[in-house]
Amino acid sequence: MRGIAVYTGLRVALLAAVWLLIQVVTPMRGLLAVAVALVISGAISFIVLDRTRDKASAGLSGVFRRIDERIERSKVAEDVDDEPPVREVPASGQSESRPQQEAVGEDEQSGGLQHGHEVATGSAADDGEDGTQGQGSGNDAEPGEGKPEPTR
Repeated sequence: MRGIAVYTGLRVALLAAVWLLIQVVTPMRGLLAVAVALVISGAISFIVLDRTRDKASAGLSGVFRRIDERIERSKVAEDVDDEPPVREVPASGQSESRPQQEAVGEDEQSGGLQHGHEVATGSAADDGEDGTQGQGSGNDAEPGEGKPEPTR
């Protein structure tokens, strides 16, 4: 980290020196003078501060290497904790697809009715045969007439 601080300090000092030189020697002022100073100091620092930049980048790569090592150690420790228990192979010759099918079913919510057999929360006099509310449903047939009763 010290290399980064030294390189940054030298870059800022070089920028200030070039800007001051531009202010003294040329009639450029303001933002134009700062822009020209940035370009000139960047070119100078590319050549002059080569060794300092290499030291700074080596220090910075060391920081990131240590972070990567910590992340890898954390992943390995997490993988060790999350290993599933070993399952025994069934002796009766059952296929392996059955546990997979059960695993899919475990994620679904249980207890709900399916295929339109939902329980109505309103009064029975307001509900029509097809589950619509109100009496204008157009389906006034008794439960045994017309439509067959769905099987459960």
